[in-house]
Amino acid sequence: MITPSSKAYTYLVKIISSRDYSEHKLREKLREKNHPAEEIDSAINEIKARGFLREEVYAEARVKGFMDRGYSPDYIRQRLAQEHLTVTDAEIEAVFTEYRLTPKDQIDRLIRKKIQGKTEFDYAGENKILRYLLSKGHDFGDAKKVLKSIIGEVASQAE
Repeated sequence: MITPSSKAYTYLVKIISSRDYSEHKLREKLREKNHPAEEIDSAINEIKARGFLREEVYAEARVKGFMDRGYSPDYIRQRLAQEHLTVTDAEIEAVFTEYRLTPKDQIDRLIRKKIQGKTEFDYAGENKILRYLLSKGHDFGDAKKVLKSIIGEVASQAE
């Protein structure tokens, strides 16, 4: 049983008072501080019992953050899995729906941001934008389709 005065518990309360963390990240932080394994387990169990560990809130915030930066739902799921967070497709879709956003909307926004002010495009420039979209986890076919339509739209406006 951990006492609220233990160093591990006190450290956890201090860091989670400023922002949410996943259990996995909290364990890593305690390991970095060289706390014994049993003290880590006890401190984590205590903050869970007191309701201080809010992984659902943390996971939703991470989904929103990745979504705002233009990452695809698949990419978001993979990144959260690396953080040992399990988020379902339905939960990710719910966040996208809440913000009335689709992956194609993200692709459109990312492309328009990249081509601001440009009226001419060459093959290398198009490929650079496609690689950027793929790095965000978007589907190649969707990205190419949206890019072609935006380039056509920009070219017709330039005439």
